Amino acid sequence: MTLLSVNNISKTYRKTKKRAVSDVSFKVNAGDIVAFLGPNGAGKTTTLKIILNLVSPDKGSIFFDGKDITNNNLFLLKNTGVLLEGSKNMFWALSPMENFIYWGGQRGLSKKEAKKRGEELLKTFGLLDKKYTSITMLSRGMQQIIGICCAMIAKPRLLILDEPTLGLDLNATQIMTNSLRLLSKSGVGILITTHQLDFAQEVANKILLINHGKLVFSDSVKDSLERLNKRIIFEVAFSRTLTAKEVEKLLIYCEELKKTDKIYRLSGREKTKLTEILKMLSELPVIKIETVTRGLDEIFKYYIGRNNDD
Repeated sequence: MTLLSVNNISKTYRKTKKRAVSDVSFKVNAGDIVAFLGPNGAGKTTTLKIILNLVSPDKGSIFFDGKDITNNNLFLLKNTGVLLEGSKNMFWALSPMENFIYWGGQRGLSKKEAKKRGEELLKTFGLLDKKYTSITMLSRGMQQIIGICCAMIAKPRLLILDEPTLGLDLNATQIMTNSLRLLSKSGVGILITTHQLDFAQEVANKILLINHGKLVFSDSVKDSLERLNKRIIFEVAFSRTLTAKEVEKLLIYCEELKKTDKIYRLSGREKTKLTEILKMLSELPVIKIETVTRGLDEIFKYYIGRNNDD
């Protein structure tokens, strides 16, 4: 079931005459975890603001649960948890529990329900002892976790998180990853912007890449990585610098040949058999050989780099 549908939205800021978003379309289904990636200034934040009706699009429409909410986001906000970059969904002078009671109340939770849900979330992240500490007295990472808890307090159908791992240590990031997976399994749709590609690869099932306001790549994480790793890539270290003749021999079997000192990255040609590559390497002074698994960073560099060169 489609929760959020973004249809051909565009936005140009009149003051700067910069086109921040150009004809962007995508969907977030129930149970999806969608990673929305791109360099700084690519259009991610403007897209989120258009979805949340903080910025009006020049054209295009936003639908939530089949209803047009382009110019009226009340229905969306009642069913959505939001964390914008900088933990802007909290009152900093209040404690976590006071924030939970207030924001839970805004979403229809009783004080008792909000406190119970807040304690469950704090316990999950190991911050139960901070429930009555002022937000201003917490570390940057703790503040980020409380912001995420505020977004999750009313068990939303859609969760929008802008740079959720900012300031989190490895343990807190892993706890959040597990929490997002549980929410996804329960049918919550999740849209995340992040610069941490390893986190995106681990948690997301779909990837969107935006650059210069345009969506340049959209696919499932699983399918894109399977295609990327269809050919086996070796990273080979040699005991000495190879001669020109030996390098020429490598090029017979390998279409990709990148060298760093005495280490080469080799990618076999399409019709080359693995046994042929290994036989060829057995005749060279190999001291170490490893297979290379490529990740989202390769996709990011390819599409963002190519687009920046245009």
